[in-house]
Amino acid sequence: MSRICPLYSGSTGNCTYIGTKAGGILVDAGASLKGITENLLTVGAEIDEIKAVAITHCHDDHIKGLRAVLKKTNAKLICSEKTAHILEEKNVLLPETEILINEREISLYDTEISAFSTSHDVEGSLGYSFILPDGKKFSTCTDTGVITEEIS
Repeated sequence: MSRICPLYSGSTGNCTYIGTKAGGILVDAGASLKGITENLLTVGAEIDEIKAVAITHCHDDHIKGLRAVLKKTNAKLICSEKTAHILEEKNVLLPETEILINEREISLYDTEISAFSTSHDVEGSLGYSFILPDGKKFSTCTDTGVITEEIS
């Protein structure tokens, strides 16, 4: 059974856990590693289950704990090419980080992940839709200024 658990939401941090039998995916990592780890435990998950982190955009309330999460878990990073470039410039990425550029659709473990552009004040902002192994579909769209045809 798939689980979707918001861990943080707001200007002080954003992070959502999506769990399947194959492991977990975080959408954003906008809190400390300690905070994310503790909140994962409250929903019956562990940081070591995280296989990937999908970043919507590179504002601090979405990436604050990203470097530490990547270091702890060796998770793959899912983001737009523009976001990957900004994260490299900010020295957030580790040399061993596997980056999956998601401009539209990828398969990861037992989950289909598609991306769509969002309207925000930073280039490369994305929202994501997940088709989970039990057939559930979950979409997330943060900090968008306009609901476009692509989003709706």
